[in-house]
Amino acid sequence: MENDAQLIRRILSGDDDAFNTLVQRHQRGVHALAWRKVSDFHYAEEITQDTFLQAYKKLSTLKNPNQFAGWLYVIANRLCINWLQRHKPAMQSLEDTPMEEIEESSYAHYTSKQREAEDTEHRYEIVQKLLSKLPESERTVMTLHYLGEMTAKEISKFLGVSVNTITNRLWRARKRLREDQELLVQEVLGGAQFPANLTENIMRQVADLKPTPPPVAKPLLPWGALGVATLLVTMLLGATNQYLARFQKPYSFEAVAEPTVEIVDTAILLDIDAKPDLRNQVGRPASTDKNIEAGLQAAETPLVSDTQRNSLGPATLQWTRKADMPTSRTGFATSVVNGKVFVIGGNIQLKRDEFGDISTSTVEMYDPKTDTWERKSDMPTARSGVSVSVVDGKIYAIGGSKTKTIQVPRGSSFESEELATVEMYDPVTDTWTQKADMPTPKKTMTCVVNGKIYAIGGWLTTNEKPHLGTVEVYDPGTNTWAKAQSMNCARCSAAIGVVNGEIYAIGGLGSHPIQDQSDLYLSNVEVFNPKTNQWQEKTEMPAPKALHTASVIDGKIYVIGGYFKKDSEFKKLSTIEIYDPATDRWTQASVMPIGKWGHKTEVIDGQIYIFGGGPVTSVQVYDPR
Repeated sequence: MENDAQLIRRILSGDDDAFNTLVQRHQRGVHALAWRKVSDFHYAEEITQDTFLQAYKKLSTLKNPNQFAGWLYVIANRLCINWLQRHKPAMQSLEDTPMEEIEESSYAHYTSKQREAEDTEHRYEIVQKLLSKLPESERTVMTLHYLGEMTAKEISKFLGVSVNTITNRLWRARKRLREDQELLVQEVLGGAQFPANLTENIMRQVADLKPTPPPVAKPLLPWGALGVATLLVTMLLGATNQYLARFQKPYSFEAVAEPTVEIVDTAILLDIDAKPDLRNQVGRPASTDKNIEAGLQAAETPLVSDTQRNSLGPATLQWTRKADMPTSRTGFATSVVNGKVFVIGGNIQLKRDEFGDISTSTVEMYDPKTDTWERKSDMPTARSGVSVSVVDGKIYAIGGSKTKTIQVPRGSSFESEELATVEMYDPVTDTWTQKADMPTPKKTMTCVVNGKIYAIGGWLTTNEKPHLGTVEVYDPGTNTWAKAQSMNCARCSAAIGVVNGEIYAIGGLGSHPIQDQSDLYLSNVEVFNPKTNQWQEKTEMPAPKALHTASVIDGKIYVIGGYFKKDSEFKKLSTIEIYDPATDRWTQASVMPIGKWGHKTEVIDGQIYIFGGGPVTSVQVYDPR
């Protein structure tokens, strides 16, 4: 097997496959270090990718290829420090988990394979609390060993210390922890699922990069000095031994004429209380039919960020980072009025062991010009899965569901009730007005054509077949509802786009033809002509997906992100696929820096703003130009 130095020589000769091998060899260690520093798996993926991309670009500057592992540590550590300096999120502190809870909890509680998502997050909190009892050097080694699956020798090369030192740190760390506590650390970190597509995503961006060429040496002497030196040498050559003896150190052309300054990165250990980002994913579990696999591109690419917090990837200038959303939530809606984005409703997360309503009525406004957020009047009805559309500068919030957590024998579950509620928001007066309810309560997808709002398909739990194909049309002028032709394929969690007055329904979740089977992930596309009241099939997407978005720029539909589940494997998608209605063809665009689902997108000045997703509070901007 080739060592790092041999691989690096191949890379610098233009062999990117060798870098693929380097990434696979070191990615677990870098990811483990990043998680240890920032306490968040999601952002640890981002930092891991950024580490390898920076290493690739600067590979030619590495003086000793045999020290690649330690050099990689320096890059990753610096990125973690930058991240910690930039991010001070409102996350639940580990100090909220008393040590008594750790001491009194039995290990058996943590070995159950059927725990809910909240329990999994809580286990990570407990492990973080246990690791926080250790000195920095020991907790880093424990994390690299169990999460990074690294041997003492590999950790030694990575951190630049002896194997004996690593072995002693592991021994001391284990001694500080009780046996059951160490087993918990080993189980949780060892069982963490490593992002399967990380190497693929890194190599996809590497394909667009070129390593920084080796620095070209400057002339050692200015031309004038060179002339003087030449004259001096001539005099020396013609001098007698008597004169030569007076020179203690004869002049050498190999001497360096100007001082050399070498900047060396060194590891800095910070004892910062990093806090885990607690997340809750709400939704009906679903898996795909085995026949739907072709064309799936499950890109789960971690976010890349720099010290200025404005560049999401060194491979492209297409992405920029904006101010995070103030409220962490899922199932929210967005709309644009006068260049400002309104984020409405959604679900929030309750504290552990709390039960009750999780739907929120919160409304926040984002101003792209100032990159700032402002709180607005709450929506009268708290709900998630609400769909919003804008007519004459007014925002219409339609349908959705009230969701609450309930206690069940094995933890907690979710209970939802779909709503027919319609409420109108006036941004000028910051007030809400009740409007006529939809004919059918549901979570739906809406769009506007010729001043009318079309509520297309959706989900109704109480139906025998909860996926809906119905189309209902609201006229704000008369405050009345009417029915239109149903879709050919009932669906929810689809993306809707409008081009030239026609409505495109793209992908989503549909009912399985066999009863009691899991939902189908759809790739089909159909278009509705309001003038003829007819639906027509179009070319399918390259891959099936749900909870993606559609944004229209210059008559083309940008389908962004989403998710897909196959054989119990959940895949967040980072793909951006472009559909051209004029040619009925799909093309692949740049990928997002990180896979997203359940996010929302809005177009402002030819750029696509991407809000949340996953759930995440981040806001990114994609410039297709």
